[in-house]
Amino acid sequence: MIKLSSPLIHPDQIRIWTDDIPRRFAELLRTSQPLNVYISSPWISEFPNSSIDLRKLLIQKRASTIILTRPPRTEAARRFLANLKRDTRTRIYVNNNLHAKLYVIEGPRHKYVVIGSSNFTQESRFNLELAVVFVGSDILTKRVIYAFLAYLKPACKIW
Repeated sequence: MIKLSSPLIHPDQIRIWTDDIPRRFAELLRTSQPLNVYISSPWISEFPNSSIDLRKLLIQKRASTIILTRPPRTEAARRFLANLKRDTRTRIYVNNNLHAKLYVIEGPRHKYVVIGSSNFTQESRFNLELAVVFVGSDILTKRVIYAFLAYLKPACKIW
C-alpha cells in the first residue's frame, strides 16, 4: 500500500450544494477553461433557461466531452442528444441501468468533481437534491475520471 504524505483533498476544497445543481454546474463550466468534461446522468434534458444551455456552453468551450446516459425515451431527448453530438466534441454512451450522477470539469487551472443525486434535467432543478463538490484536487480528479472511464463507460454502448 502506498502511503501519501498529504491528504488527497483539503477541507477548503470541499463544497456542498443543495439547490439547482444543473445551473450551478453550468456556471462552473461557463467560468472555467475545460479541456475535458465528463457527465454521467441517467436523464439529460434541454433547458428553457439559456444560462444552462449545455450545447451552447460546449460549443463555446470546445471541450472534449463524454456523456453517459440512458437511451432517450422521448423525441425531444433524442433530438437534444443528437444536436449535442452533431454540434460539439461530445461522445455519447448509453446504458439502460445507469444510475450514477457525476459531473467533472478538467482544465489546466480548473478542476471540479461534482458527485450527487441530481440528473442534468430541468425537473431536477426544483427537486430536493444534494451534491458534494471537490474543487482543485488534481489527484482526486484523475481518480474519478479513471473510475468514469474504466468502470462506467465500458458498461455503456456508443449512441
